[in-house]
Amino acid sequence: MRSRWTVPTVALTSLLLLLALVVEPALAEPPRSHRFHDGKVYRGAFPDPDVFRLGHLWVASGTTIGHRSLPMLTSVDGRTWRARRARGAGARRTNDAMVGLPRWAARRRAGSHRFVATWAPAIGRTGRGRWLAAYAAPLRHQPRKRCIGIAISSRALGPFHNTRRRPLVCPRHQGAIDPDVFRDRGRTYLLWKTEGIWGALPTMLWVRELRRNGLGFRPGSHAHRLLTTADGWERPVIENPSMIRYRGRLYLFYSANRWYSRHYAIGYAVCRSVRGRCHRVRHRPLLASGRRVVGPGGESAFIGPRGQLMLAYAAWPAGHVGHERRLHVATLKPRRHGRLVVVKRLRQR
Repeated sequence: MRSRWTVPTVALTSLLLLLALVVEPALAEPPRSHRFHDGKVYRGAFPDPDVFRLGHLWVASGTTIGHRSLPMLTSVDGRTWRARRARGAGARRTNDAMVGLPRWAARRRAGSHRFVATWAPAIGRTGRGRWLAAYAAPLRHQPRKRCIGIAISSRALGPFHNTRRRPLVCPRHQGAIDPDVFRDRGRTYLLWKTEGIWGALPTMLWVRELRRNGLGFRPGSHAHRLLTTADGWERPVIENPSMIRYRGRLYLFYSANRWYSRHYAIGYAVCRSVRGRCHRVRHRPLLASGRRVVGPGGESAFIGPRGQLMLAYAAWPAGHVGHERRLHVATLKPRRHGRLVVVKRLRQR
């Protein structure tokens, strides 16, 4: 009997799979029951969370939802999250934390509203006390390629403004996504992932020091490679770097495997310095599918209210891969030689 998988069909299927390996959905639209309203409790999709503490508040930014270029959530306990309160007046009133769109990025429209479909934004401080929002977005004249931009604000919750005419990181022959802003010992660094070239160049994680104002790289600095795909469970993609210093050790967390599958998981390495020499403490994931969640990834490390090491991440509910990747938080505890274990998981209310 002749197979129905003809050559064109196989080729098309292979192409779609290839794209899926490196492409996150441009929008993570919540269903109608989870509208991203001003100050309201939000329990919907929130991929690639970046979490930090601001006084008594927990603050999270994430990949575009609800037509917001930079969606933000706040919480007082890490369990119940509310959409960022709106600012501005009249037609300009919005709870989008980014105002003014980058000139270099492709724009989308929802009614009269224009926005940029950002991926995995990260918030961090500069050396001058200002706040940075690093994000990935598609290029205006090459929308299949994503590069990394920087916006700035005088407040942690924004609004963030784009002042650069060009992206900060945009390799010539590949995309760059998943930025992380890391401040350590008086210096600010940008981490990111290069998407690689299928069959020729693997995905890699990088770091480079920023200027004091955060809007460019420090003169004389260079990009340093931190990690590339190695362990079997990580293939074919390593991404989402998140660096933190905790109890004298420098940890680098990352996501790996296919984001749209139950094999997506979170690993970590211990680094000798911010610029590299990172080694994996264990050769299996720290967080993987199980305990009512599937495909954990897009993680962000931060220090909790009692000085504990915590990790925010997104995951699907068990049995619902492809539905909504929701925000989760776990508490980690260090053991001997920098080995980490998960000791508690907060369930979203």
